[in-house]
Amino acid sequence: MMDIGKISKIRQDKHCGMITLSDGREATFNNRCLYKNADFNTLYEGQEVEFYIQRSHKGYLAASIRPLQPASTVKV
Repeated sequence: MMDIGKISKIRQDKHCGMITLSDGREATFNNRCLYKNADFNTLYEGQEVEFYIQRSHKGYLAASIRPLQPASTVKV
């Protein structure tokens, strides 16, 4: 079962970020964690995403991230 959360922080220059889960935990991610057809450059802070959560030696890691909101909803 996939978890749902929101991107709380994104670093486009380093291709990484943080996702906050509904229970308050945070998971890190990088451009290699995206679902096969997802594009890192279309992600934005506040975007709702679904993903698998994995435990690593550094904490939680989000894997197979897939946006639930299309990039066209980005407010500039």
